[in-house]
Amino acid sequence: MANPRLTFDQRKFVLKWYWKTENVKEVQRQWRQEFPTGPPTRVTIARIRDKFETDGTLQNIQKQRSGRRRTSTDDEKSEEVLQNFEQSSRKSLRQMACETGVSKSSIHRILRRAKLNSCIPNLMHSLNEDDADCRLEFCKWQTCVPRLVHPLNEDDPDRRLEFCEWFQSRVAEDSFFGDKIIWSDEAIFKLNGLVERHNCTYWDPKNPHITVERHVHLPGLSVWCGVSSKGLVGPYFFDGTVTGDSYLDMLKGLIIPGILQIFSDNEFYFQHDGAPPHFQHDVRNFLNETFPDRWIGRRGSVEFPPRSPDLTPLDFFLWGYLKSRVYATKPNTLEELKIAIVEKCCEIRSETLREICNSVLRQCEQCIAAQGQLFEYLM
Repeated sequence: MANPRLTFDQRKFVLKWYWKTENVKEVQRQWRQEFPTGPPTRVTIARIRDKFETDGTLQNIQKQRSGRRRTSTDDEKSEEVLQNFEQSSRKSLRQMACETGVSKSSIHRILRRAKLNSCIPNLMHSLNEDDADCRLEFCKWQTCVPRLVHPLNEDDPDRRLEFCEWFQSRVAEDSFFGDKIIWSDEAIFKLNGLVERHNCTYWDPKNPHITVERHVHLPGLSVWCGVSSKGLVGPYFFDGTVTGDSYLDMLKGLIIPGILQIFSDNEFYFQHDGAPPHFQHDVRNFLNETFPDRWIGRRGSVEFPPRSPDLTPLDFFLWGYLKSRVYATKPNTLEELKIAIVEKCCEIRSETLREICNSVLRQCEQCIAAQGQLFEYLM
């Protein structure tokens, strides 16, 4: 790495000790005692000496530019070029060069100095007389097509409203309340067993009648993750199907220790949905003992509404984001799948986690505006 440019005081120091000793090594030795950086080289010291003898100063002198004076881009020519472009902005540099006698490079320099940019028009299909009416008719029909959404039970909107209003009130009391929640969930990642026939070609004089078996029940992994604005907890992997017992073991052995690495002060809320393993009696007792009045879920100290994936960042962001990147690696074995999940989790930036956790408040506001009904299809 090249040494940084010497300051005026440093050049003065070098010259002073050189005139005193006329010894380069002595100058370098004095430099080491005075400055923390490496000493200047023999060539640099000689240049400082020669500069002082030639210019009589150690200051940088702005020397006049050599060569002929620029005439193509002087004020008069620049004004002429800009006036021509004002009259017809669609001229090319070549056309303008022929008209003004100024080179293309000089014209380009004038335009850049005037902060003018070249813009290329977008090509669009022209519409016939009745095209606009046809387009309007189609768009009106499209907006009337019903969308498939997860149906809510009769009392679900009230429960969703209750949770969203509770969350909104807590954030109003403490603007950092959203940072104190660990949102958690499980998801299943399957191996990509689909065969794309266009990518499978067999060359043979006769049709070999090759068949490829497609597996319906593909092996996969059950993954748990926790999301907070302070960091990602997990991923942790279950052996087989998630049950109440396996979930409780993971809570004790991995999840709680992982959370405590982020929240050392125990001032946090733990959230999970109402899945059957989460609702097991032993699991609820453990959470009541470990997080009294500080866990969100089915029959928890704070009730989390059922059928509400639009209110937890793992469902409305993380799982889709993660699967799109994991499946892009095309893992062939469960071990490769596990490695890909861990790697892609590590790539998620802390800024992204903060943004999605902060968006929960916006999701709750949307839910309240929709009177507890599903609102994702309206966004």
